[in-house]
Amino acid sequence: MNSKQKREEEKKKNVIQRELPTFINQILLLLNSGMVLQEALARIAKGYGELEKNRQNYFTSTLYNLYVQSCKSGENFLLNLYVFSKEARVKELSRVTGILLESRDKGIDIWDRLAQEGETLWENRRQRALEKIKLTESKMSFPLGLLLIALIIITAAPAMLQMYIE
Repeated sequence: MNSKQKREEEKKKNVIQRELPTFINQILLLLNSGMVLQEALARIAKGYGELEKNRQNYFTSTLYNLYVQSCKSGENFLLNLYVFSKEARVKELSRVTGILLESRDKGIDIWDRLAQEGETLWENRRQRALEKIKLTESKMSFPLGLLLIALIIITAAPAMLQMYIE
């Protein structure tokens, strides 16, 4: 894999990690309103398909495409989502789809587990945002220092020139 492919892969992983907490919250809201898991997933995927093109991203468009593919082929959407999570190699998505599959197969109540996973993902998202902020601060401190030095030179230069002239 060359560096461009690695960057693209990393970008896709970041999009999935960023969108996953919202996806979990949507599932929890729909399940809490009385929907069955399959219906909730289908409704979310349809909603992603109705998004404007400029608001769609890798995760939302892939989820919608998986839903359309599942409808056409008659396959289970949740199984296709699980396969996608394994191919994407994003551990958070694999955990969530694992929880969803376990619920479907064993009939385990997923509310608590999904809510806990969602909280963890939101916390991870906050941490990544704080890290980006700190990185940006450190990147901006050098140019700011250069501007400060230029300002000092500009304001002090006339005084220094006047001292040398007299």
